Amino acid sequence: MSRSIRSILAFIVSTILGFGVIQYLAYSTLLQYERFANVMNRFDYTKETLMVFVILSLWLLYLQVEFRHFSLVYLYLFYSVYLFLLFVVLFTKAPEYHTFNADLFDFLVWDRATLIEAFLNLAYFIPLGGLYGLRVNWVEFILISLLTITGIETIQYVFYIGTFSVSDILLNFLGCLVGYSICLMIRRYMNKKPVVERVN
Repeated sequence: MSRSIRSILAFIVSTILGFGVIQYLAYSTLLQYERFANVMNRFDYTKETLMVFVILSLWLLYLQVEFRHFSLVYLYLFYSVYLFLLFVVLFTKAPEYHTFNADLFDFLVWDRATLIEAFLNLAYFIPLGGLYGLRVNWVEFILISLLTITGIETIQYVFYIGTFSVSDILLNFLGCLVGYSICLMIRRYMNKKPVVERVN
């Protein structure tokens, strides 16, 4: 299969994933939070903008892996937007303030909304784990990610802008772990010498 066909297929897959994640998981879940819904409703094309961001992020990531070359411009732009969106999500969606939840597995219930929320809490931190995977080793990754996540939970609690939840720390860390592992796999792939195809 030629590179151009693979790139077109990757764009189709990225579009399906981006549309599905935003339309059926993230957007509908975030609208349940009154403060976050008010923030999103200030801009008429919030959903469409999020879809375009996810689709282009996935597709451009694939292209860079395909061509075995990462652009610093892509990384700077992606993480600038991602970190802004993560900040907005973390500090505007909480329905309760200054509360403490010590239940490590409170998301393990047969409730669709709770399970989707748990999945999103994991997914939000996958790119952050990927960022850590660019430079740090396993020990540094564990230390930095746990300190970052615990710090976020503490800020939410101390400044009355959210809940300190032990289960969130677990899910966020698992998300970072997934992102870190993906980043290591991509780095190993990109460091391999490309296989020269035989021409008959």
